Amino acid sequence: MDKVKRYIPYLLLTGLTLFFCRMFVGRYGIFGAKVDWLSQHSVLPDYFRQQFYATGKLFPEFAANLGGGQNIYHFAYYGLYSPLILPSYLLPFVKMSDYIMAVSITGLTASVLLFYYWLKSRKMDTGTAFILSLMFLLAGPMIGQYSGQIMFVDYMPFLCLALIGVDRYFEQEKSGLFTVSVFLMIMTSFYFSIGGMLSLVLYGLHRYFEQREGNRGTVRSFLRDGLCFVRSMILAVLMSGFFLVPTALALTGERSKEQNTSFVSFFIPQITVERFAYSIYGIGLTTLVITVLLTGLLYRKVYEKVLTYGCVIVLAIPVFAYLLNGGLYIRDKVFIPFLPLLCYLIGIYLEKCRKRELSFIAGIVPYIITTIFVYIARNQFVSKGIGKSIWKVLLAESILFLICYVLYCAMKRHYKEMKEILMLALPSVICLAVTMNTFYQMKPDRYVSRKLYRDVTGEQNRQAVKEALKDDGYYRTEQMGSDDENAADLNRIWDVDQNITSIYSSAYNPDYQTFRQKTFGLEEPFRNGMMQSVSKNPVFQRMMGVRYIVSDSDVPGYTLVKKCGTTGIYQNKDAAPVMYATDRVMTEEEYKKLAFPYNQTAFLEYAVVGEHTESSDQNIMTAYEPVSLKMANNRTTGGAEQKTIQQEGQKQILFLRFRVDNAHPNKDVAVWINGIRNKLSAKDHVYYNENKIFTYAVPLKDGEDNISVTFGKGKYRLRHVQAYLGSLPERSELLYQSEIQVDKKQTEDNVIQGTIHVKKDGWFITSIPYDKHFKIYIDGKETEIQKVNTAFLGCKIESGNHEVKIIYHAPGTTTGKVLSLIGIAGFVLVLVQEKRKQKIIQGSIC
Repeated sequence: MDKVKRYIPYLLLTGLTLFFCRMFVGRYGIFGAKVDWLSQHSVLPDYFRQQFYATGKLFPEFAANLGGGQNIYHFAYYGLYSPLILPSYLLPFVKMSDYIMAVSITGLTASVLLFYYWLKSRKMDTGTAFILSLMFLLAGPMIGQYSGQIMFVDYMPFLCLALIGVDRYFEQEKSGLFTVSVFLMIMTSFYFSIGGMLSLVLYGLHRYFEQREGNRGTVRSFLRDGLCFVRSMILAVLMSGFFLVPTALALTGERSKEQNTSFVSFFIPQITVERFAYSIYGIGLTTLVITVLLTGLLYRKVYEKVLTYGCVIVLAIPVFAYLLNGGLYIRDKVFIPFLPLLCYLIGIYLEKCRKRELSFIAGIVPYIITTIFVYIARNQFVSKGIGKSIWKVLLAESILFLICYVLYCAMKRHYKEMKEILMLALPSVICLAVTMNTFYQMKPDRYVSRKLYRDVTGEQNRQAVKEALKDDGYYRTEQMGSDDENAADLNRIWDVDQNITSIYSSAYNPDYQTFRQKTFGLEEPFRNGMMQSVSKNPVFQRMMGVRYIVSDSDVPGYTLVKKCGTTGIYQNKDAAPVMYATDRVMTEEEYKKLAFPYNQTAFLEYAVVGEHTESSDQNIMTAYEPVSLKMANNRTTGGAEQKTIQQEGQKQILFLRFRVDNAHPNKDVAVWINGIRNKLSAKDHVYYNENKIFTYAVPLKDGEDNISVTFGKGKYRLRHVQAYLGSLPERSELLYQSEIQVDKKQTEDNVIQGTIHVKKDGWFITSIPYDKHFKIYIDGKETEIQKVNTAFLGCKIESGNHEVKIIYHAPGTTTGKVLSLIGIAGFVLVLVQEKRKQKIIQGSIC
């Protein structure tokens, strides 16, 4: 009977986890948020799986299909070697997005159960452990991020296992579970594993001093024991070398730094309420945790002090947030790994209340300070756009906790068996459940509706893409739909032979990003500058070899060739091949002199090379005529102003560009031209896109002389308007003189191979983003690679028939594998030593 009772809390926690997943998220749609979940966390693992099925390689190096072709370690963050994703390779019949939802809910449940098990192993009261486990479950980032940016939290089961491993290390002198758990945490989410390891160090110090309470030790013994403890994490890091080294090299210099903070300010304490309370991008508890930390500063025992002071220092001194964020910025998300520790500290606080180790004054003052702090910090929420009323909710909550504490102390005098968890912890759990679901972040428009999910993941899209890929040439195939669908398809690949130009990743090829945003000047439809969408610019489509577009509606400039249900396959025969040879070039110096729109259209007639070369006759400057625009009529729809502008003339492409001066910099600005959206994000947005110049290339039907302009909400001025009309040239045989014939059997993973008949000495041009780690072999001989078209891979080539082989080697892969072997050897050696030590101890006891 006792064994049955022991499992009841686990069953209740499992049921409550599923219930809150349904209440917070499931009732709005699927268990997944828009944008990041739909366009990164659910599609990139599917791409990794497809690559594995196609190549059989567990260690890929190149993602030819995404963003024109990129180092695959740009996407490693999204589960390249995650122990949660790898089992899906055995389940080809399960849709990856469905698998991600299942594994997320399972991981969330496992985290809660392991957390409860850990608390119980620390001899904590069953009721207290249960309430704290509910608090852990309802904390902002748990359900909020398990259904959103799951890499923020999916390491949590392994972090909880590592905490159990730390206990085993100190109690049984066994490090195996500790090391393996840290390794799995790194493989799941290397970014957050750093914060996780720091939290484990703090907990290790706590256990070390607890175990040696009352015993004096020397600095030497402390350092020796500390090195033995850290050794387990070092071995885990070394074992992860095959993953960490190439990832670190891929990330170096290829993420934008947005923080502009003075050195001194890094060491001035900064505490925000949002870091602790409710936010899904922070710790996400209630203000009770602030009270507990303040109270902990008064603790007397060293092992309690070291944990409390350690957490306060890490959470309050900005340099830790900066370092944990990889030196990019100061954001609260890196403190999510401290959530288990802070819940544990709440448990210690409740235990002290039960034992009456706190005086009334020492207990009530932290509540008063917390309430005052929330009131003083009220403007923090308004400035961050969270809402003017949320601080009132937090203030009411902190006052409620103050009242509960006073009542608890009063009732404790009369009822000695008064449960502190009911008066002090349960209100916090209730506040989390109510506030997270009602006021803060859990919003219907945050999640993917079932209809959008069906539209995006429908099998007819896969069928349409596969039909388009029957083309023998080497071209790209994109998907295009509404803004929501385009956001969902940023990284979506239906077949390993499908190549796209869009990309959404925390890391990326910097040359390609610069080309899109600055050199060429594509439309930016999203407020996040890293969301580089499928472009509706016909010049870019042709230049990048987008021969096929799969869409449910007509695509200007493309011809419908087939239907798969309601989805059409549209073809543009004028699209450039992805790789070709030509001698029709202009120098980069000449290109830089071209004004808009010739900085775009030049790529349809010339290849741009860095070396000085004899230029061709460039008569492209007369192809597009400047035009004036005049308003035809106005109407307002949904708060946005829509106008129809009449253009003078009847040509095929309208090139339009203007500068946006935003009178309210902390609000977004958007303008649609014939459904093509450009957006300037609010300046305080996390990923400010800096899109102050709105550029459009609008395809027009024959005889069309009106365009629809929709002005989004806001106060802004449009200046320096430039408009040009003209027709794009037909596919240039002078430019695409020799097209490569790709051998698809030999082309896989990091190798592209084919043959080409070059008519004249000239240049081998590709639309694959340049990376110095490429190697090009022509007839088996390595050729010096060069940057062409300002951002892409190319080289010189002579006339004649040639075999071309392009190979990409991700830097650091060999070094990483060597380090992993060293780490594995070290781990085995430690296990053998520990086993021998245990045998010696057992023998001496006998």
